Amino acid sequence: MKKSFASIILMALTVFSVASLMTEPARADIVVFTAQLLASNEVPPVGNAERNAFGSVTVTLDTTANTARFDASVEGLTTAVILAHIHEAAAGVNGPIRVDSGLSPSAPLPPVNGSVSFTRANLPVPTDVRDRILANPAGFYFNVHSALNPGGVVRGQLVRSQSTTPALNAPTLSEWGAILMTLLFIAASTFFLVGRNNAFLANESSAMAVAPVKAINWQLFIKVALNVEALIALLLIAMRANLVDVFGALASGIVLSYIVHLFIARARRN
Repeated sequence: MKKSFASIILMALTVFSVASLMTEPARADIVVFTAQLLASNEVPPVGNAERNAFGSVTVTLDTTANTARFDASVEGLTTAVILAHIHEAAAGVNGPIRVDSGLSPSAPLPPVNGSVSFTRANLPVPTDVRDRILANPAGFYFNVHSALNPGGVVRGQLVRSQSTTPALNAPTLSEWGAILMTLLFIAASTFFLVGRNNAFLANESSAMAVAPVKAINWQLFIKVALNVEALIALLLIAMRANLVDVFGALASGIVLSYIVHLFIARARRN
């Protein structure tokens, strides 16, 4: 009874370890927005030397960490960029600042050949603002301010372009390598423990005939592998996985099948 209980605990720990490892790479819920920035979108429209300025911005919103990243570029400038924000208001209306880039007139970004590009990361986003942006991105606009136009030189409404949820956030190549290495370690440890348990039972009573543990019971292993790989294949199709994920997931499935087949073979010998 104690040995059976120990086997159940070992199986549970293995399943928990694999599940934790497979879900570790899927970290944050990321939503991406873009905006086309024009001087003519300003309210009122820019009418001075920067009236032809234009640009674009990509806003990456991490809805788990409640942070934002701005990747912006503006052309047609004659003066430095001094501020940049996400404001809340519809097109044609000026609204309050909701997410600040952290840029300051005390550290302006001067143009090079009329162009300024900048990236600002880990910008705090209040949860209520996050929720409103997700629900209605067109109700928010990105505004860049210059020294010549401190009220705003180019602006544009946010447009949702891409989102990835944790369930579909696949591991990278290096993460797949870590998954495989951990699964191999678990497989080796499981084989060692099952083998020792069988040897102990064989020595405990000469009347008990316990077959020596095999590295692989091929018939059982193939049955388990077919079922595991079929399930993984369905998940890969649902996720529209790329080539790296296909190879990583199928290879991990083979090792996982080996671990499961060891437990099943051990249970059959009891």
